[in-house]
Amino acid sequence: MDKFKQHLDWLDSRYTHSLELLQLWCSINSFSSNVEGLDAIALALQKEFSTLGGEQKWITLPPRIDIGPGGKAKEMASVKALHITKRPNAPIRFLLAGHMDTVYSPLSSFQKVEKIDEGSWKGPGVADMKGGLIIMLNALSGLEKSPFAEKIGWELLINPDEEVGSVGSAYLFEEAAKRNHAGLIFEPSFSDGAFVSARKGSASYTIIARGKAAHSGRDFFQGKSAIYALSQFIAELEKTNHPESGFIVNVGYIEGGGPVNIVPDFALCKVNIRSTKDDKIKNFIHTLNQIATLTQQREGIKIELHQNTERLPKPLDKKTGLLFDHLKECANELKIPFQLRESGGVCDGNILSHAGLPTIDSLGAIGGQIHTHDEFILLSSLVERAKLTLLFMLTAQEKL
Repeated sequence: MDKFKQHLDWLDSRYTHSLELLQLWCSINSFSSNVEGLDAIALALQKEFSTLGGEQKWITLPPRIDIGPGGKAKEMASVKALHITKRPNAPIRFLLAGHMDTVYSPLSSFQKVEKIDEGSWKGPGVADMKGGLIIMLNALSGLEKSPFAEKIGWELLINPDEEVGSVGSAYLFEEAAKRNHAGLIFEPSFSDGAFVSARKGSASYTIIARGKAAHSGRDFFQGKSAIYALSQFIAELEKTNHPESGFIVNVGYIEGGGPVNIVPDFALCKVNIRSTKDDKIKNFIHTLNQIATLTQQREGIKIELHQNTERLPKPLDKKTGLLFDHLKECANELKIPFQLRESGGVCDGNILSHAGLPTIDSLGAIGGQIHTHDEFILLSSLVERAKLTLLFMLTAQEKL
């Protein structure tokens, strides 16, 4: 590691700038549906990543369709992904990826970074994953300053829709998987620093029940209750839940009804499933259709099914295992504790894995409480994880 030491040590000088960027980027609300905010963070990212050189372009994603209140389909405005390539013909090529969107609405009270103590901050996206984007920037900056860069090619992809399933950007990951030897994604690691070894797959659906409205006192039996029908649907859905075997069904949102003297003609729920098995994810739509058929035996009831997202499981296969073996060697050199742990969460690493690219997808910040108003980051990881990533890339040609 001696020949790389000065280049790794240089990353220590990035710490103050990293804190400034974290404060700035997290102050920009980049909720997945906030087009104006996504445009603003995109420009901020472009300013920093353009210092790396390479061929840069913006890729406009297709509009996203959301099923909103009342079951109405709403088309979200197009947003852009940032794409940069450098040395695409080098003997070893990495895809480095992350996302610019967060889960915090502009209406949320969680909009700024706050100091917890000297070593940690909390704020929207500090770990998931604006801190991760800073780590990626630092690692690539270190690479480009080194004399070893000419043998290493890289492709950078930062998408604006990961938190809503990467519906518009999934094809970009599938295409990039064909051009690279390994994927590096900067999702946060666990709060104790452990890396994610394997991930469950996930799919989400919207189920709409439609019936017939009627006055509950005068014409109750003329009405057809969408709420009763959807309740039956959910009760049947619950029977498919087998968390003991790794299959999880969660009804996370429900809507419907109005004045209590009216038989409700509309009800909606949103469902998420998780599994380690490809076929469980792919075939669940058949289960939903069977339950829909059963529910529609109620006269006057119609069930609509909409699949929103699907990302298949990411197993710890042999090729990914080799990446982790190399990462462990690098961590040992840097005296960084190394642990692996499975996760029920999904990310764009699931897409790359399914496309055949071995991927480490938790090289980002050490932090926790993501997707809550207590999301935090350990600030030392901004440099530590950058050093680990840089050493991984510098030594990969000898190992992979």
